Amino acid sequence: MSSTRKFIGILLTAVTMTFVAGLSLLLLLYVGHGEATRTYQQFQVEKLIAQGRIIQNSMDTFLRGGYPVRQFVGFTTMAAPIMASDDTIADMAVFDQRGQTVSAGGGESITLLPKATPMRGDDMDSTYLHEDSMYLQVVLPLRNRFEQVGSLAISMRKSVIAERIEASFRPLLYAAAGAAVGFGLLVSIGASAFRSKRRRWPQYAYALTFLAVSALVVATLISLYSGGAQIKTKALADSLGQRLTSIVQFGLNITEIRGLEEVLGDYQRLNPDISAAGLIVDRIVTIHTDKMAVGAPWKSTKGNYEYIVDLTRSGGRDIRIAVAMPADIVYRQVLRSVKNFAALFVASAFVAGVFLQLAGSVRRVRDDSDSDADPLAQKVNAEEADLKLVKPVFFIAVVAEHLTYAFLPQFMYGVAESAGLPDGGASALFMTYYLCFALILVPAGHFAQHFSPRPLMYIGLSLAALGLGLLALHPDFYLVLGARALSGVGQGMLFIGVQSYILATAAENRKTQGASIIVFGFQGGMISGMAIGSLLVTQMGPDGVFALAAGIAIFMAFYTLSIVPNVSSRALQDSKGGASLQVLFRDLSRAMRSFEFLRTMFLIGVPAKAVLTGVVIFALPVLMAQAQYAQEDIGQILMVYGGAVVLASGYASRSVDRTGRTDQALFLGSLISGVGLVLIGLTGWPPVANQAGNTGILTVLLVTGVAVLGIAHGFINAPVVTHVANSELAATNGESATTAAYRFLERLGHVAGPIIVGQLFIFGGQDPMVIAWIGGGVALLGVLFLIKPARTQVGYER
Repeated sequence: MSSTRKFIGILLTAVTMTFVAGLSLLLLLYVGHGEATRTYQQFQVEKLIAQGRIIQNSMDTFLRGGYPVRQFVGFTTMAAPIMASDDTIADMAVFDQRGQTVSAGGGESITLLPKATPMRGDDMDSTYLHEDSMYLQVVLPLRNRFEQVGSLAISMRKSVIAERIEASFRPLLYAAAGAAVGFGLLVSIGASAFRSKRRRWPQYAYALTFLAVSALVVATLISLYSGGAQIKTKALADSLGQRLTSIVQFGLNITEIRGLEEVLGDYQRLNPDISAAGLIVDRIVTIHTDKMAVGAPWKSTKGNYEYIVDLTRSGGRDIRIAVAMPADIVYRQVLRSVKNFAALFVASAFVAGVFLQLAGSVRRVRDDSDSDADPLAQKVNAEEADLKLVKPVFFIAVVAEHLTYAFLPQFMYGVAESAGLPDGGASALFMTYYLCFALILVPAGHFAQHFSPRPLMYIGLSLAALGLGLLALHPDFYLVLGARALSGVGQGMLFIGVQSYILATAAENRKTQGASIIVFGFQGGMISGMAIGSLLVTQMGPDGVFALAAGIAIFMAFYTLSIVPNVSSRALQDSKGGASLQVLFRDLSRAMRSFEFLRTMFLIGVPAKAVLTGVVIFALPVLMAQAQYAQEDIGQILMVYGGAVVLASGYASRSVDRTGRTDQALFLGSLISGVGLVLIGLTGWPPVANQAGNTGILTVLLVTGVAVLGIAHGFINAPVVTHVANSELAATNGESATTAAYRFLERLGHVAGPIIVGQLFIFGGQDPMVIAWIGGGVALLGVLFLIKPARTQVGYER
C-alpha cells in the first residue's frame, strides 16, 4: 500500500510540475511567436514598400507632367517582372482618389482594404499599411505637383508569413514539451531532495529548463530575422537596379550620366537601414555613398547583408549595383526579444516558485504519513502545507488583476472620453476599485469571524473574475464603473479571506511566515502580472487580456473550493485573529485621537500609498503611452518599481531591526521618494526633453526615477508598521490593534491617489512635470515628519 501511495505521489508531482513548466514554456513560445510574427512581418512590409517604390517613382515623374493617372500605360509592364520574381506578392494595383481600380497587375484583383495604419518614418508620408484577416496591403501615394491623385497598392497573403513562422516554431513546441516532461520527471523522481538542506535545486533546474528553451527561441528568431533582412536587402537592391536598368538597356555610357550620385544618396536617405550602396563598372566602384570607396573594387564588409544586382547588357560592359545592410538591424530586434524573455523569465519564476514550494510541502506531509516521523514534525509539516496551499490563491489573484495594469489607465481614459466626460472621469473609474476594496474589509472580517474565511476566497475570486470579464465586452462608462467596483469588492474579500485563513491555521511561531504570503503575493504578483500582461496585450489585445484574467480568477476559485481546506469560525476566534466590529471601531477611535499616529499616517503612510496608486499605477502608464512607449516597455518599467521595492524592503527591515531608528528610515524613504518623482518629472522638463536628442537618455532618466521611487517605498512599507507598533499608542492599546487600525486607515491613500493625480492632470495637463511637483510635496512631508513636537501624548481616555 505504501509503495502504491508513493508511486501515486510521484506521478502527481510529475504531472503538476510538468504542467507548471509546460505552461511557462508555452507562454514563452507564445510571446516568441508573437515577436517573430511582428518583426518578420515588418521586414516583409518594408520589402513591399521597396518594391512599390520602383513603380511609384516612375509614375510620380509621369504625373508631375500634368497627366492624369489613368493615362499611365506602363504599369502592367513594370509590375509583371516584380511579381514574377517574388511569388509572395498577391497583387499590385493602382487606384484613383475614390478607391476605384485604374490599373491591375494581373494578380488576385484585391481591392483597397479598409483597415489602415500610418507607417512611421520621415520617408513614410501618406504611406499606409492596410490589412484584413487574409491580406497585408502597403499603399503608397501617387502625386502630381500639387496633390495626391491616386495610390499604389501592393498586397501579400498573411498565410505566407504564418507558414514561415509556424515552420520555424513547430520544432520548438516539441522541444518545449520534452523539456517540461523532463523537468516534471526530474523533480518527482528526485523529490526526496526536498527534505534535504538543498531545497533550491528544483528552482535551479527550472531556471536551466527555461533558459535552454529560451536559447532555442532566440536562435530561431535570429534565423528568421536574418532571412527577413536578406529579403529586404534584395528588394532594395532590385528597386535601385530597376531605376538604372533603362540607362543600361539603351546602351548609354552609365559613367557619363550625371546625377547618379544624388540618386544613390537619396535612396540611402529614403531607406536609412542601408549602410552602403554602389555602382560597380567592370569590377571597379564608380559611384558609392561613401566617396572614399570610389575607384577600388567593391569590398564586402563583415557583419553586413549584401545583395548585388547584375545589370549587364548582352555584349556590354559588366555593370552591377550593390546594396549593403548591417546585420545590427537583426540583432537589435533580437535584443528586444531577449529583453522581453528576461522579463517573462522573472515573472514565470515567481509563479513556478509558488507551486514548487507547494509540491515540496505536500510531499513532506505524504512522506510523514507513510513513516514513523515524530508527531511534532508531522504537525509542523502539516501546518506549513496548509499555508502553502493558500499561497497560490492570493498570488495568482494579484497576477490576474495586474495583467491589465500596463494598459488599464489608457483604457479608462478612452471609456471616459467615449462617454463625453472630462479626464477626471478616468481617475474616478480607477479610484472605484480601491474605494470598494477598502469598504468591504470590515464586513468581510466580520463574516470571516462568524463563519469561515474560505467562502470569502472563492466568492471574492468569482466577483473579481466577473469584474474583469465585463471589461472585455466593450462596456460603457457605468458598466466599467460597476465592473471595477465588483473587482474591488472581490479582491477585498479575498484579501480578508486569505488573511483570516493564515491567522487560523498558522502557529504562533509561524505568524511571520504567514504574513509573508501577503507581502510576497502582492509584490511578486504585481511584478509577474505587469510583465506577462504587457507582453500579451500586443498580441491578444485588451479584450483578450481581460478575458484571460477573468479565466485565471475563475480557475483559482475552483482551486480554492477543491483544494483549500475549510476553517471553522471557532478556529479563527481561538487564533485571536478576528475582532468584532465594536472592537475595530473602538481601536480606530483611539487611533484617530493620537497625534503621533495621525502624524505618521498622513505624513508618511497615506502619501506613500497615494503615490503608488496615483503615480505608479495610474499616471505612469498614461504618460509612457503618450510618449509612444511600447506596451511591453510600459510593463517592464513598472516591473522595475516592484523589484526595487522587494530588494530595498529586505535591507531596510534588517537595518531597522538592528538600529531601531524607524523615524530615520521613514524620513529617508520620503526624501528619496521625492527625488525619484522629480527624476520622473524631469523627462517632461523642456530643457531636458528638448536637448536630449533621443529617447534613450529620457528612458534612462525615467527608469532611474522609477527604481529610486521603488527603493524609497522599500524604506517605508515595513518600517512604518514597526514605527506604529513601537508607538505610545501601541504600548497602551496593543500592537495588533494599533497596526490593524493603521493598515485600515492607510488605504485612504489608495483611494485618494488617482483622484489627486487626475485633478492635477486636469489643471496642469498630462505633463510629467506634474509628477515632479508631487515629488516636491512628498519630500516636504518627510521633512515635516522629521520635525518632532516637544511631547506626543495618546489622546484618549482609558
